[in-house]
Amino acid sequence: MGELSPVAKAVGEWDATTKSMAELQQLLHDPSTDAELRTLATEEIEQTSSKIPTLISVLQSTLIPTDPFAALPCLLEIRPGAGGSEAGIFVGDLLRMYQAYCKRQGLRAILVKMDSPAKCSEDEIQEEILEVDSPGAYETLKCEAGVHRVQRVPATEAQGRTHTSAASVLVLPSFPEHENEDFGTANLDDPASDFYINAQDVRTDVMRARGAGGQHVNTTDSAIRLTHIPTNTVVSIQDARSQHKNRQKAWRVLRSKLAQARRDAREDEKAQLRVSVVGIARMGRGDKIRTYNWGQQRVTDHRSGFTLNNLGDVLEGGQSLDEVMDSVKAWQKDREVEALVADEEAEAARKKPR
Repeated sequence: MGELSPVAKAVGEWDATTKSMAELQQLLHDPSTDAELRTLATEEIEQTSSKIPTLISVLQSTLIPTDPFAALPCLLEIRPGAGGSEAGIFVGDLLRMYQAYCKRQGLRAILVKMDSPAKCSEDEIQEEILEVDSPGAYETLKCEAGVHRVQRVPATEAQGRTHTSAASVLVLPSFPEHENEDFGTANLDDPASDFYINAQDVRTDVMRARGAGGQHVNTTDSAIRLTHIPTNTVVSIQDARSQHKNRQKAWRVLRSKLAQARRDAREDEKAQLRVSVVGIARMGRGDKIRTYNWGQQRVTDHRSGFTLNNLGDVLEGGQSLDEVMDSVKAWQKDREVEALVADEEAEAARKKPR
């Protein structure tokens, strides 16, 4: 009943508003209505009309099922895509953007992993994982998942030509660090939980840390590599000096990856049904979602179609980034409503006698 209460309230407010609008319109169209009452009715219609977009938004929000990972912290995994060393540098730009955003929003962000290629610029990053250890961080940042594209002239480009590079951002639900926190789906001991892993399915390799780093690199067996054998999902962590800490981090990342993969598999199954019945496809994590153009100081999100010319503030995690993210969340809400309708049509088609 707790889930239905907000829906009932929103529907009630919508019904009351539409009923009031109908009565006011009837007054306006009634020839016997005097001038003073007609003026009051016109003013009331304007005030009521201004409330309708908010009511629609609230109604949509209450109808959309709550994301099972919504209350969880999250991990942001950023990797370079096409574009060589420039893509690795762009990973660093995105990392700093999200760190600044989290700081401004009061979200606790911790760098779990950062790997740089050997014999490369320290600005070039091969992989990074940022943990945003605040409740609800997954719901806040899940709109950032996908391929981010950058268009700019690299520092090493002698002829001033613009290059296009890319980086992929993966947003994963994270199991809370403190076990007394109740996040529902994050139950390690329940085989039905997305976060459950059978320890017998995981191979653990211990090795020496490699690459540029502190004195522990290449001197102690502190690096951990976990392989989930059924899915061939591999996680390697070597950032901490302690093997125990690296093992803890690796398990948290592995749980997050498998939980998201299980969720994606369910969503893909639904999406296939929608496509076969009503033609609505799901945007995947490999789709290009946003372009950052240095020359034009422009940021364009390709899902919502939103564009602004304030690249600097976006990269500093400022309010311009809020604007971009808010436009995507509104777009996602519309798509989720479409998906609800599509699911109903697909179910009706399935039950229809052949």
